[in-house]
Amino acid sequence: MYNHLLFPTDGTAMSLTVEAHVMQLAQQFQAEVTVLHAYEATSIMPVYETSYVYLGELETYLKEQSQILLADCLKRFQEAGIQAHQQAIKENPGLAIVEMAGQVGADLIVMGSQQKGVVRRFLLGSVSNYVVNHSPCPVLIVPAHADEQPGT
Repeated sequence: MYNHLLFPTDGTAMSLTVEAHVMQLAQQFQAEVTVLHAYEATSIMPVYETSYVYLGELETYLKEQSQILLADCLKRFQEAGIQAHQQAIKENPGLAIVEMAGQVGADLIVMGSQQKGVVRRFLLGSVSNYVVNHSPCPVLIVPAHADEQPGT
């Protein structure tokens, strides 16, 4: 049923819960997995010219942390015998997830939900809400309160 899963991760504890679900699905369907980490550099307007240096350092740091996060995640998938690939993108996470799903031909996106309050979701938007409404394939949302061991 599913041949290619897209797993967007941000490296939080919640993403480890989602990862357990992705692993179970990938093993059950013998599907390959693309692990995606989308990050955005802060959109801070520098006040002084010297702050441009710090923004460059911040972007370098974010890129390095993204690579570390993906390498660790990819290792866990490979140890579980799951064919997995990694992708880091500097872009708005919602847009990156939807674009990557189309690029890799994902059959299913499996992601978490931070379950922000209604007001905060209205003011800030929601990555999972954006993906559900724009995805080219089905989306499985794992709620924040889901157990780490799916199916138990």
